[in-house]
Amino acid sequence: MDMIYWDHYYNIIVLTNLLIVVALFASLRLFSGMISHISARRELLEKDNPAFGISLAGAALGITIMVSGLIYGHYGQARIESISMVAVLGAVGILLMALTRLIFDKITMREISLRDEIVKGNIAVAIADAGNVLAAAIIIRAVMIWSSVFSVESFLTLFSGYAISQILLTVLTLLSMAAFARLNKGHRVQDHLSQGNIALALRFSGQKIGMAFAIAAAAHVVVYEVYDLATIAVAWVCVSLVAVAVWAVLAQIAERLILFRINGKKEVLEQRNIALGIFHAAIFIAIGMMIFSL
Repeated sequence: MDMIYWDHYYNIIVLTNLLIVVALFASLRLFSGMISHISARRELLEKDNPAFGISLAGAALGITIMVSGLIYGHYGQARIESISMVAVLGAVGILLMALTRLIFDKITMREISLRDEIVKGNIAVAIADAGNVLAAAIIIRAVMIWSSVFSVESFLTLFSGYAISQILLTVLTLLSMAAFARLNKGHRVQDHLSQGNIALALRFSGQKIGMAFAIAAAAHVVVYEVYDLATIAVAWVCVSLVAVAVWAVLAQIAERLILFRINGKKEVLEQRNIALGIFHAAIFIAIGMMIFSL
C-alpha cells in the first residue's frame, strides 16, 4: 500500500471539484437551450436532432477542456479557494462559450443563421459550430493554467486572453475563408456549410482547432506578469502569429506529402468525401498539437 499515494484532505477537494463540474454539465442543456431559444428536450428527445446533439456536445467538451486544468486545484491551496475557483471559472466558462458562439454567428458566419440551420438538422453547420467552441476552449484553458492564481488580476488576464484569442481566431478565419473563395472560384465556405457539406465542415473545424493549438502555444513562451498586462498581450499576439504561420506552412507540407496526387478540391467540394474531410482535419489538429507541445 506504500506505493499508493492518498491524501484525504486533497482528495476531498478533488471530489468536490468533480461534483461541481458535474453540476455544470447538468445545467448546460438548459443553459444552451435558453441562450439559443431552442427547446433542448424537443430537439434531443422528440426530433432526435443530431445537429443539436453535436452542437451541445461541442459546448460540453469545450467546458470540460477549459476546467480540466483546474479541476484538481493546486496542492496546498485552501479548500474553499480551490472549490470557489472551479465553480466561478466554470460559470465564467459557460458565459464565454455563449459569447464565442455569438461572435461566430454574427461575425464569422453572418450570412447564415446557426440557430436556424441547427434546428433544421444541418449537421455540417453543427460541426462547424462545435469546432469553433472547441477552438476557443483550447486557448482559454491555456490562459487559465498560465494565470492560475484566483484573483482579480487573474480574471483580467483571462478576459484579455479571451479577447485576444477571439480577435485572432475571427480575423484569421475570415482571411482563410476569403482565400478559400479566391482559390476556389464559385465556392464559399458558408455556402457549402448551409448546403450540408459535412466533408468541408470537418476540414473547416479541424483547421480552426489546429489554429487554436498554435495560438495557445504562446502560453509556453510568453512569461506571465500580473502587473504588465499590456506588454504580455502584445507578446501573446506576436508569438501567436508566428506560431500560426509555422503551423500553416507545416500543415500545407504535411497535406501535400500525405495526400500526394489526390485532388482534395474535387473530393471535398464536389464529391463531399467525408473520409478525406476528416483526414484533413486530423492533419491540421495533429500539426497544431505538435506545435503546442514544443
